[in-house]
Amino acid sequence: MLTNSSRYFRRIRNWCLKQEMVTEEYPWECIVYKVNGKVFAICSSETPLGITLKPEKEHLDGYLYHPDVDIASHVGRFGWITVTVHDKASADLAFALIQESYAVVVKKHFRKLYRKLFAE
Repeated sequence: MLTNSSRYFRRIRNWCLKQEMVTEEYPWECIVYKVNGKVFAICSSETPLGITLKPEKEHLDGYLYHPDVDIASHVGRFGWITVTVHDKASADLAFALIQESYAVVVKKHFRKLYRKLFAE
């Protein structure tokens, strides 16, 4: 099992694993969180912690103004971003974006579950 030594990683991991139908997988040299087989977060196995996420399309440009957010390598053209976590402020941003990414993936692929979880 891969882990990240970042002190913020445990909070993120615990939240991810408590969500409906989430699995933790290790297909590459990173940690991938999936909801029913669909990726919503990719965490680096190194420090500083980097988390790749899929935010709402309408929020994407705004997030890119943040100094700790960049377009994700390999999947950035599909609307994915990477947050570098190195302090409490960037950890809080990453945590909020993980929640948003989870909701985006659930809404797109699992409308029935989305209605149950987010009472749309």
